[in-house]
Amino acid sequence: MALNIISNYAANVAHRNLTASDEMATRSLSKLSSGTRVVSARDDAASMAIGARLNATTQALKTATVNVGQANAMLQIADGGMATIDDI
Repeated sequence: MALNIISNYAANVAHRNLTASDEMATRSLSKLSSGTRVVSARDDAASMAIGARLNATTQALKTATVNVGQANAMLQIADGGMATIDDI
């Protein structure tokens, strides 16, 4: 915005305040629509780091559960094969 001699200081202040209010409203709407308390590290960096670590741990545990299920299936197949060999 170019500064000229004929400027409306009150309008500039109102515009700056309106822009700040719009940014805060957008941030609040983002929090409400996401359903979480912390949307970005800007909101609460420590909670964001803890949440990211918990999400990683949860994903690792889900993967471990899938791996255990697959190992169980493999052992059942091996047990069935050994039973068939034993029958021969």
